[in-house]
Amino acid sequence: MRDGKSNPIRVLIAEDHAVVRESLRVMLEMDAGVLVVGEAVDGQQAVDLTLQLKPDLVLMDVRMEGMDGVCATRRLREICPDTPVLILTGFGGDEILVKAVEAGARGFLLKDATATELKDAIHRVVNGESLVTPSLLRTLLDEFAQRGRTAPPAPMNLTPREREVLRALARGLNNEDIARELVISEKTVKTHLGHIFSKLHVEGRAQAMLCAIREGMVEV
Repeated sequence: MRDGKSNPIRVLIAEDHAVVRESLRVMLEMDAGVLVVGEAVDGQQAVDLTLQLKPDLVLMDVRMEGMDGVCATRRLREICPDTPVLILTGFGGDEILVKAVEAGARGFLLKDATATELKDAIHRVVNGESLVTPSLLRTLLDEFAQRGRTAPPAPMNLTPREREVLRALARGLNNEDIARELVISEKTVKTHLGHIFSKLHVEGRAQAMLCAIREGMVEV
């Protein structure tokens, strides 16, 4: 786990609007635990700079000219799978959010988030948590509910305990909260999550969470 105190979290910002990009940089530079190492104006530049600068996290606008945030996220998951992507969006009602999850994004935040919310999201995602703000979670639920009307549920070969962990994850709980709720250790939670990711053939918490939503394992 990182706390950003001894080694700042190195962040690359990918945003095509100069004013928004500057605002994000200013907000992040207010946190001594975060260091902005580069700025990209489109998805392709985000990919190129990630390879060059090796940031700890990419803060990615979902809509950009040229290569958009979804395509860039998918490409980064292929070539830099250990670099998490935190998606920024100015809206909450588009299927593009689901595509971003499927591409491998690990967190989702609205652009009107406060500086505190933004920095907290960065720290949480770098530390391995998934993050979806409540309004965006509702959007994702609606989209998967719509898909569920035409797609039959897929079999999920999970143990009863793994299902409990997945349900808790899908409700937005972090590892500590899951451990407390199920009266198990955080180490055991991590072990269960590893098994869940492997069985569901997903790359992380956000994709696993949406699998649970899609299969009707959790309600909001």
